[in-house]
Amino acid sequence: MLYEGAGLRWARLKRKKAMSTASLVLLSDQLAIQRSVDIVANNIANSSTTGFKREGVQFSTFLSQPSSSQKTSFVYDRATYRDTTAGTITSTGNPLDLAIQKDGYFQIQTPQGVQYTRNGAFRTDSQGQIVNSSGMPLLSDGGQPLILPDDARDLTISSDGYVTAQVGTSSSRAQLGKIGVVTFPDGQQVIPAGNGLLTTAQTPTPVLTNSIVQGATESSNVQPVAEITNLIQLQRAYEQASNLITAESTRLSDAIDKLSQTT
Repeated sequence: MLYEGAGLRWARLKRKKAMSTASLVLLSDQLAIQRSVDIVANNIANSSTTGFKREGVQFSTFLSQPSSSQKTSFVYDRATYRDTTAGTITSTGNPLDLAIQKDGYFQIQTPQGVQYTRNGAFRTDSQGQIVNSSGMPLLSDGGQPLILPDDARDLTISSDGYVTAQVGTSSSRAQLGKIGVVTFPDGQQVIPAGNGLLTTAQTPTPVLTNSIVQGATESSNVQPVAEITNLIQLQRAYEQASNLITAESTRLSDAIDKLSQTT
């Protein structure tokens, strides 16, 4: 399922009786293009954000038929979607940096409840909790914060999420918890909540297969060159629509002037 876009904004324009049908169609096109520009600009701004997934806009057509002999098609941006293609996994050497190489999300405890992310750049706070860049705790498969003892060393996180380390003077390794990775039936219903986090009303399903890479992070799947090229094309299309609106306005103004001179 796609999450809601800007919607039928052109409908408000239709109430402007002074505008021609051609101008309304072109203006609906401009509004849709502007929405695309906003989305592409956001993609470019987040091209270096760890775990970011690019977004796109899905367009549709609304057919207006005020009479049996007149039909007019308006364009509108029906919805925004996320490209869930995995980004490149890059080694960092930091034992608390984690990447998910398959489908799935880390669980983060926030003031608004549990939210989700693929940004695996973690650290420890003053209490020994594994937290994200905003200081929010990473959760275990049991929904609890993962806490590392002060004297833990040689930290290892397995591909299936088990956290082990040598603690104190013990020569054996201690298991400190298991990182919870979850997935959802419909990835398009997992929507941005800000600060690199995502939210959804769906019930999470635990990922049981090996999926975690320690000492690495997942890059954004945005391709900056492609997005910049798309932005240039959108700007040209917007300018073209603007020029056509101006030409149509001039045409109507000239027609009114000529009609007024003949009466």
